[in-house]
Amino acid sequence: MSNVKASYDFTNKVVLVTGAAKGIGKSIAEKFYGFGAKVAILDILREEGEAVIAALGDRAAYSQCDISDPAQVTSTIEQILATFGRIDIVINNAGVNATDKKDRVGIDMYPDETWDRMIEVDLNGTFYCCKAAAQVMKRQGFGSIVNIASVAGVIALRLQSGFVAAKAGIVKLTAAMACELAPLGIRVNAVSPGSILTDTTRSLFYGDNGSFSTFAEKLLSFIPQGRPGEAEEIADVVVFLSSESASYINGQNLVVDGGWTCGFNRDF
Repeated sequence: MSNVKASYDFTNKVVLVTGAAKGIGKSIAEKFYGFGAKVAILDILREEGEAVIAALGDRAAYSQCDISDPAQVTSTIEQILATFGRIDIVINNAGVNATDKKDRVGIDMYPDETWDRMIEVDLNGTFYCCKAAAQVMKRQGFGSIVNIASVAGVIALRLQSGFVAAKAGIVKLTAAMACELAPLGIRVNAVSPGSILTDTTRSLFYGDNGSFSTFAEKLLSFIPQGRPGEAEEIADVVVFLSSESASYINGQNLVVDGGWTCGFNRDF
């Protein structure tokens, strides 16, 4: 099988990626930049975000933004427009999950503050970014939005009620937006990653001292490909969905999980 990767041309396209200071978002930003795009990186992590644009080059810009604050989202979008003149593609990747065992409990004990944080950042934050992006793209008459959801939004996982609810909401928000925005020349799709190697999943599952490392072997046993995914593999799918090669794909949620949900284990 050939290892040749698909090539795309995003020269002069302006791409906004939220949560791009590390992990999947960083990989997405790097991928678009490598295909010639101008990339606007949004993240609450200033030091890491500035390090990413320093490594990329002069076609990249960083803005510190908490997506759960609609005023910050609006002002940041205005800043990006002032810098680049337009926004062609928006990737809503920023999000949070519960990383402490005390926050991974049944619904009867699920902390209100954990629920609120999942909804405020993952669902509300995505909504605020989508709303602001749609306003810009409506004026332009074109655009593409890709929302990063999760397998948790497709088939429920135990002990993660807030995350499951937020990501399921993103999947359906994506479909609703696609219905509304397609007549305006705007496509909206979602990508639902499975278990992907990031700093967070290493600290939880795949590191020797991970909080849930005892479950890693069991988790992988339910992934037909027998391994976690790489952030670059999610970035490849996001770039494809944003490209003209996907010009007739709209309102879809593409699950990228190594086959995990084919033989799903509800312990995870």
